[in-house]
Amino acid sequence: MSLTRRQAIAAVAAAPLLLAADASADDARHAQAVAALTQSLELEQTAVVAYEAIANSGRLGLRPTALFRQFRAQDGVHAQQLVMGLQQLGAKTTIPPRRAAIPGLAQVRDERSAVAFAVVLEQRTIAAYLAAVPALTDVNVRRTSVGAMGTDAQQLVVLRQLAHENPVPTPFERGSHR
Repeated sequence: MSLTRRQAIAAVAAAPLLLAADASADDARHAQAVAALTQSLELEQTAVVAYEAIANSGRLGLRPTALFRQFRAQDGVHAQQLVMGLQQLGAKTTIPPRRAAIPGLAQVRDERSAVAFAVVLEQRTIAAYLAAVPALTDVNVRRTSVGAMGTDAQQLVVLRQLAHENPVPTPFERGSHR
C-alpha cells in the first residue's frame, strides 16, 4: 500500500507531536521511577537507623542482636545501591532519618516489640519495592531493586520465625502498607 502525497505530508507534520508525546510519557515514567526508588530508599534508611538502635539498645539476647546487626548491614548495602540508582537517574537522594523521627521506634522495649516493629518495617519495604519495580526502566536499577526486595523478604521470614509465626504464610510475599 502506498501513501498519497497528502498522507505523507500529514505523517511528517504529525511526527513532532508524536515525539513530544513520547518525551512526555518518558518524563512521566522517569518521575514515577524516581518517586518509587526514593520511597524504597527512605524505608531502607529507616531500617538502617532503627536496626542499629535496636541492636545497640542492650535489650535483646545475643542471637537477635546479631540478626539485627546483620539486617542493618544488608539494608545499608541496599541504601547505597538505591542512592547510586537515583544518581544514575539524575535524582537527588534523601538523608537518613533521626531515631526520634522514626514512628514506633521509641516503643521498642524488648525482643518481642523489636521483632514486631521490624516485621512491619520489612513488609512496608517489600511493598514499596513491589510497587517500584514496574516503574523502573533501567535494567541494572531494576535488578538491584529485585535483589534487595528478595533479601528483605528473607529477613521477614527470619523475623516471623523469631516471633513464632508462620514464616511463609503465602507463596508470594507482597508486603503491606500498614
